[in-house]
Formats: sequence, structure tokens, C-alpha cells
Amino acid sequence: MKRTPLCNLPDKDYRGLARIVFESKDGGNLFSADKIRHMCRVEEERIHTHPTYPGMCLRANDDNCCRSWSLGNYIAFLTGHENCSEIQDEDVSKVGRLLQSCAAFYQNYTLKHNCDTLNRGPERYICRNMPKKCMRLNTVYDIFHYIADVEFLQANSKVTWPMLRLAVTFLPVYAKENTVELYKHMEEWTESLEEVQIVGVNFGIKYLLFSEYLMSDTIWLISAGGVIFLVIWMYCASLFITIMTFLMMFWSLELAYFLYMLVFEIKFFPYMNLVTVIIVIAIGADDVFIYSKVWHLAKSEPNNGTLEKIVSNTLKHATLSMFVTSFTTAAALFTTTISSITAIKCFSIYAGLTVVCNFVLVVTWLPASIIIHDKWCNCEAWYNPEFLTNKGICYYLCLIPYKIHDQFSNWSRTLFEKVIPFILIKLRILWIVLLGGIGIGGIVVIFFYPKLKLPSSEKFQVFSSDHLFEHYDFVLNSKFWFEKEHTEHRSLLPLTFMWGVLPADNGNSLDPFDKGDLKFDYSFDPLTTNAQKWFLNFCKKIRQTDFYFDMPGFQFTNCMFEDFQALMKRPCMDYMQGIDHSPCCNATDSQPLSSASMLQCLTEYIPALMTTPGVRYNFYTPGLRFYNGRICAFIIQFLSNESFSFAYDRINVFYKKVNNWVIQEIQTAPPEIKNGWFVSDFEFYNLQNSLLKETPLAFGVSLAVVSVVAFLTTLNLLISFLAILSIAFVMFTTVAVLVLLDWDLNILESVVITVAIGMSIDYTLHYGVSYQLCPDFDRKTRVSTSVARLGNVISMAALTTFLAGAMMMPSTVLVYQKFGIFLMLIISISWTYSTFFFQGLLCVCGPTKGFTQLHWPSSECCSNSVPDRRDKTRYSTSESTMSTSSSYHHTTSSESHEMEPLTDEYRHRYHSRSRPSYSRTIISTEYSPEPPRRGSHVRFSIDSVDKSVSVFDPEDEFAHAQRCRSRAESEVFLEDDEMESQTNDTNDKQKDSGS
Repeated sequence: MKRTPLCNLPDKDYRGLARIVFESKDGGNLFSADKIRHMCRVEEERIHTHPTYPGMCLRANDDNCCRSWSLGNYIAFLTGHENCSEIQDEDVSKVGRLLQSCAAFYQNYTLKHNCDTLNRGPERYICRNMPKKCMRLNTVYDIFHYIADVEFLQANSKVTWPMLRLAVTFLPVYAKENTVELYKHMEEWTESLEEVQIVGVNFGIKYLLFSEYLMSDTIWLISAGGVIFLVIWMYCASLFITIMTFLMMFWSLELAYFLYMLVFEIKFFPYMNLVTVIIVIAIGADDVFIYSKVWHLAKSEPNNGTLEKIVSNTLKHATLSMFVTSFTTAAALFTTTISSITAIKCFSIYAGLTVVCNFVLVVTWLPASIIIHDKWCNCEAWYNPEFLTNKGICYYLCLIPYKIHDQFSNWSRTLFEKVIPFILIKLRILWIVLLGGIGIGGIVVIFFYPKLKLPSSEKFQVFSSDHLFEHYDFVLNSKFWFEKEHTEHRSLLPLTFMWGVLPADNGNSLDPFDKGDLKFDYSFDPLTTNAQKWFLNFCKKIRQTDFYFDMPGFQFTNCMFEDFQALMKRPCMDYMQGIDHSPCCNATDSQPLSSASMLQCLTEYIPALMTTPGVRYNFYTPGLRFYNGRICAFIIQFLSNESFSFAYDRINVFYKKVNNWVIQEIQTAPPEIKNGWFVSDFEFYNLQNSLLKETPLAFGVSLAVVSVVAFLTTLNLLISFLAILSIAFVMFTTVAVLVLLDWDLNILESVVITVAIGMSIDYTLHYGVSYQLCPDFDRKTRVSTSVARLGNVISMAALTTFLAGAMMMPSTVLVYQKFGIFLMLIISISWTYSTFFFQGLLCVCGPTKGFTQLHWPSSECCSNSVPDRRDKTRYSTSESTMSTSSSYHHTTSSESHEMEPLTDEYRHRYHSRSRPSYSRTIISTEYSPEPPRRGSHVRFSIDSVDKSVSVFDPEDEFAHAQRCRSRAESEVFLEDDEMESQTNDTNDKQKDSGS
């Protein structure tokens, strides 16, 4: 019977082939006839039938595609079947007994990969006393080493029948770019398999597919933008403003890209920069909520004035809040540019530029967009009942969002004016203890157990953990002997010592492809007598250290001067050949050759060395290097007894030990060779070291910037301290959750930790400023007021950012997925701590009566200032204008103060030592004896009220406010101009006499 042909690969190079890992769906044993036949059918019916397979497969002698190296084909070969689909239970039993009888030989390393060949050659003694059945065409060795998992038939296993959990199938296809279509075809039917399942794949195309998925997964970025688009639309009740907001975000990205590529001329654009889209969506939504709210409040004021005045007032109110949000995030991003990792530098610059550009557009583009909306694009402009009888789609585009917004406003007023203040104040001690305990627990998780770990694998994960490629690399890679042998068989770390070239990196730090130029040490001269003596002594000392590995055999180039000096000790006259070697002769250790003789002899020695059999001397071996006819560098290299490892602590100890020894020895060197240095295979160690040292530094700088911003915004020491305490607990809790999610401190995680500081301060700082500028009653009232004022805006900003992160979760690309997790965590934790922990602290120990309050120096203290007089201009507002205003939010009395803390109008009153007075906004109620007709005019005139008090008394101030309110309300609608003028003059006189 014709046997199944199994092609022979040179040197058993199975690792270069595309491979698939099978597992039983029920978690049972794969070593059964049914499961093996099913694996064969999957291969023959699903893989071999793909159109690209015949053009890629390796060919046998008969020009047919080779059979795959799989368990089924090996069993078919051993039992004499034509095809693995013909395997029966007795065939599996026969091979199982064979493997059991040969297992001990494989486990004690007696069974080699080429025993069948060696048994017939001169080296047959290597596999002596080996049963022939175990050596037959090396099939038994191949099954143990390449096909079965490491737990298969272990020596300490007590199973009576072979238990196989995982099996590899090597396809007769090289793992390279042309397997992309085959893999995509395989992805389509992987989930539909019945008895077995594919749990891992290695086709050698992970990074190639990553580039494709990086673009295809932008659909999730678009989805996140779509969800936030709807939220902004419902909040602003304006489709035009929402569209202009997203155009603003788009132009922020484009303008930042222009600055990044053309102005700063940074050519490298890493894939991490795409994450900036999520950041600008989150910050842009936050800004539009704040400014939209302020605009609506300004429009609802009866005496709001001209459009220019409204724009001026809204920018005064909102700019500081938006500036703080943007500045803290941009500062946190820019601080990460101190990293020596190029990808982190480039991401930080681009993302920081985008945030800055977004802020510039927010204070220019957004107000202009809202002005255009007010004049031409509002619902009144789209639908006028005097001219239109049909309510078109534009009418409903205005009506539906407005109704949703109105309903949401009612719920939010109940939530933030009643529910949350009640829960916060009543349970303030519980919130402080609970959230404070969680923050302290985060410290334990980060620094003690299980600790934030450095990356432990040189493989870089780009897809989610359940992806077939990543599952093979990070889980299955250690389940098979051939992979373990490759991973664990690492070469010993070399000891490389360099002279003549300075350890300087003058390449472009923002371009990983720019390696820079060598910077030579022009004082280097290895030919002097002292230098020769020192090098010979240095090589002897290396061999005496405890980190030197004594490699058998003579090493010609490792320390070239040793072999060269031994050759120079020869007699000057070779009488046998009649050759005079002068001056390259009769040298001694104490009296080496002179510089001139040394150079002459080297020109003879090096060509002879290069032609010596068994000696390799080239650009990659240690020795002398020449440039422009002079010796420019010298390399000494030995092997250490330290093997390569991914463990940072182990390699760090080795590096410091060797480097300190080298530094001490270099101090004894002559001046011409004092600039030597040590290096080894430290690429992965350098990455770990950069992450370990630079991430805390960037974190500290970001925290310092945030602290300064918090203080300059509030000018209150106690509020600033409590805000930093809250932000620190937000950071500890966030990073602790990431640690519990099994995140390592890798490149993305390093950026996330630093950016988190800038994104965690916003809500806390808003609440802190609002508390500071609330009426100076008791702490509970101020906390309740601040929540009522800002709770809905902060919650909407948090909701949009959370949704942006949530929409990234289905992504295949890991960077999108991880950044989505980070956004959801940082926003939810920041909102919780700012609302309950920070406000709870203010409720218990917040400052009152100006405690720890500082003030900006007053410029009026030394000048004769003219009393600030009220704007007496009467503003006439048409019904159409009122209708336009009514198309915005309904403003409650609590909302009228919502953005007051952010205006400069109240800050100039802080120059006195008494408590800061706050502005009372008088809200007039609409009055109309009959429904106003379109085109009619209603005049508003609100009398000014003196709001400054010299001595603070809460009861007097409350009564004073009530009197002022009653008086103002009685004088709102004055039809007679004369009466209004008299009233204004009377109030002015009262103000002057009071002052």
C-alpha cells in the first residue's frame, strides 16, 4: 500500500511554516480517532480548497502539494493508510502504545531529531541501544517535539492512556505575506467547527494585519463620534451647532497635523496618534457643553444687551473653565515628551498640539457658530407660521431634540438639586471613609501586591488577548517543546567594551529610522606603549571576574592585542624561510612595540588574520576599526555567564555590576584611552528602564503642573490641597484597577498614566471653584449649591467621554480597546471622587469666611479710581428675540449662577480682607397682560443694586437680598421713560452715599 508522502524539510525547519493549534471543544482528549479525523476534514475541506492554497504550498517529488505535518498524517504514515481520514480506533491505539514505549527516550534526551539518519552513519553510537521503532523516520520524535503539547505522556503522569489537550498542524506553506487571504478565509468558519476548535494561529502576518485592522477599526472611532453627536444634539437642541462642533474637532486634528508635519517637520507618525481622535472628541464635547450652557444663560437674562456684549460676557464666563480643561490635559501630554521612547514623544506632541488647537477654535469658531445659529439657523428661522403652513422636517429636527432636552432638564434638576445633595451631605463621612479606603487600597495594589509590573516579553501585543495570533504568542507559545526550546535557548549576554567612538546618540529623537552619525573620540590612540600595556592587563582582569564565561578554544579576535602580542614575540629572523620579521619581533609584555612599529605590523597582521582558516574577522567581530587610514575604534568582546532574560531586576543587577567594574578600571587607563564604555544586548532592558524611570518623572511633572493650576484657579490653599488629595486618589484607584486587569507598564500604559492626571482634575477643579465663590453661608449649603450649579454639565461631559470609551471596546486593535477602557475608568472614577469624595471633604472641613484665601494684588489700592458706574442703556427686545431665547434651555434660578465662578467680574472684589462678596443675579419674571404679537416690543430695565457689604452677617445679607429682589421685580416693566430715568438717578445717588 502506498504510504502518505511526508516531505522532508532541511534541518527540520518547521518554525518557518504556517501553523494551527487545535483543541477539543469539550476540553477532552484529542488523541482519539473521531477527533483526529475531524482535524483532517477541517484541513482538507476548509484549507486545501482555498483558491490561493495550490499556489503557496510546498511541492513533493510528484509535483503535488505536500501533506501537512499533523498528528493525523503521522498516524496514517505509521499505520500504512493512504489518508488520515481512514484512521480507525485500532490505528490510534497502536500508535499510542508506540508513543508510550518511546516516551522515556525522548524525555531523557536520548531520542534525537536525526536518530534515524545517525543510526545508519558513522555517528550511530549517539543513538545506540535505541529501539528501531522509535527511530523510524524520526516520526516519534516529531510527534513529541512538534505536534503534541508539553504535558503529553510526561514521566510523572499516571494516566494509562495518552492524554492530548493541544495539537499543532504545520501547513506546507511558509509563514509570510501571501497567507493573508488564507487566514481571512479561515477566520470566517473558525467558530462553526463542531468537535474541535482552533485556538491559536501563527501565519507570520500579525503586524501586516495590524496595519489593515488599524484602518478598518476606525469604524469604532466613527461610531463613538456618532453617539456623541447625538448626545450633543440632544443637549444643545441644535443640529447646526452640533455639526459645527464636529467640524471644529476635525479642524483641530487637521491643524495639529499641519503643525506636526510641516512646521515641526516630524516625519514619523506612529499609529498611537490615532488615539488623539478620542481625546479631542471627549474634550471638545466638554467645552461645547460649558460654552453652550453659558450662552443659554446669557440669552435668558432680560437685560442681555447687544450680541457683541453677549459674546464678550460669555467668553469671560466660560474661557477660564475651558482653558483649565485644555491646559491641564495638554500639559500632561507635553510632559511625556521627556521620554526617550520615540512613539511616546510623537504621540505626546501631536495630541498636545491637537488639544491646544481645539481650545483656540473653541473660543473663536464655536462663538461664531452660535451667533450664526441665533441669526439664521434657529427654529424660528426655519419655521414661521405667518409664512408656512406645513411643518417640514426642519421643524421636527428642532422639536424632537428640544423635547428630549426639556425632559432631561427636569430629571437633572431633580437629581442634582435634591437627590445627590441629600445623599452626599447625609452620608458624607461614609463617602470619605469608603472612597479614601479604596484609594489607600490602590496604593497597596500598585506598590506592594500584585504591583505594577514591567513588560515581561519581547513580543508586542497589538490585538486583543483572545485573538488567535495573540493567544498563540502569549499563551500557547510555552505549550510546545519546539517553541520552549527556541524561547529558553537564549545565548549568553556578550561583554562588549568600546573605545574610539563616544556613546552619543545624535540621531533625530523623533524619527526611529534616523540612526545619526558616529561621533569619534579624536583623542583615542591605542598604539602608545602605555595603551598597549593597559589593554593586555585589562583582558587578563576580565578573565578573573565572576561574570566572565570561560569559553573553550582559542579566541583570536576577542582581545586582539593578546594574539597580536603573542605573534610579536617571535624571533626577528626566520632561518627556515629566510624571512626577516623586523621590526615585528622580539616584543615583550613589559616592552611592547613602539607606535610606528605597531602601525606597520598591524598592516601585515590583519590581512593575514583575515585569511587564516577557521577565523572570522569582519565588521561584526571585535577588533580594530579603520577610517580614512587611521585607527578609529577598538572593540574587546567576551561572553558573560549571564544568559538573556526578560526579568528587569536580574539584568539590571548584571548591568550595574559590570558597568561599575568597567568604570573603576577605566579610571586607571592612560588619557588617550579613558573614554571607553560597556554595552551588551540591552535593547529590551533599555525599554524597561526608560518606562520605569521616565514614567514616574512625567507623572510628577504633570502632578506639579496640575497643582499649580489648581492653586492659581482657586487661590485657596485648603481647597487646592483637598483637590490634589482627591486627584491623587483618582490616580491611585485608576492605576490599581489597570493592575488588577493584568496591564503591564508598557508604552501605551505609560502614556495613559500621565494623561490621566490632566483628565482627572477637570471635574474636581470645577467643583472647587464653584464652592469657593458660593455665598459664604455654612459648608453644607455651599456644597449643595455647587452640585446644583455644575452637576448636570459635569455629568454630561463625563457621559460623552464614557460613551467614547465604550464604543471602542469591540475594536480588534488593542490600542483602541485599551484606551477605551482607560477613558471609561478615568472618567467614572474621576466623577465619583469629585462628586462624593472631594465634595464630602469640603462638606466636613472646607474653608469658610475666607480661610486660607489669598488674593491677587489690587491695582486700585494706590490710585484714585473712578467708581464703576452702571450701564444705563435701555435694551429693547423684540418678541422674535425672546422666541429665539426660548428655544434654548429653560433657566432656573439655580442655573443662573451656574457659571458665575468662572467670570472675572467677581474676582476683582477679592481685594478686601472681608469675605468675597458674590453677585446676585436678579431674574425677572415675564409679564404680559396678553399674549404678545409678533413684531411687538417689550422693554426691560433692571435697576442696579449695591451688592457690597462691609461686615458679613448671613441673616442681614439674606434680608437685604430679599428687599433688593422685591424692589427690582416691582420696577421691571416701566413703560414711562421718565419714571425709569428718575428711578435710575435715585439709585445712583443711593449708591454714591452708601459708598
